[in-house]
Amino acid sequence: MEQFTFWPVALGLLVLVVIALALHLRRQLLAARQGRIEPREGGEAIPLVAAFSGWKGLPWISFASSDIAPSLILHTDHLACRVLRTRRKPYGLVARVDYRETLATTNVVLEFADSLVSFTGNTANRALARAAILRLEEKGCPLSPRARRLLQDAAA
Repeated sequence: MEQFTFWPVALGLLVLVVIALALHLRRQLLAARQGRIEPREGGEAIPLVAAFSGWKGLPWISFASSDIAPSLILHTDHLACRVLRTRRKPYGLVARVDYRETLATTNVVLEFADSLVSFTGNTANRALARAAILRLEEKGCPLSPRARRLLQDAAA
């Protein structure tokens, strides 16, 4: 009698999970690249490919990330951002809006006056990041020199 081994089944399931995740991420990336800011939950939803929680002043170092259900929603008097859980902050607590771009990422970084934790949302789209930063500026949020430059480059 042959003995059943678990490893081929486990490997097969792992491959299926990886393929499903890759397809989900691909669909999300395509949606964000073609994305538009649309109404959702009483505000304007910025399409994100991924979101990160990091330390203020160190945007490339994060301690949490999500590419399953990241969100940034701009309401009239506050914003709601989600990496693992949704945080709501009035615009008055946004200490700085920054813009970071590198290979395959186009990030809007929010730093808050009442927290050492920052929020980084990858829009995967420079025009979308610009539109989000412009809306945040209209809400009275202070911009970093990089974020201001992004808006000025669009105007030129």
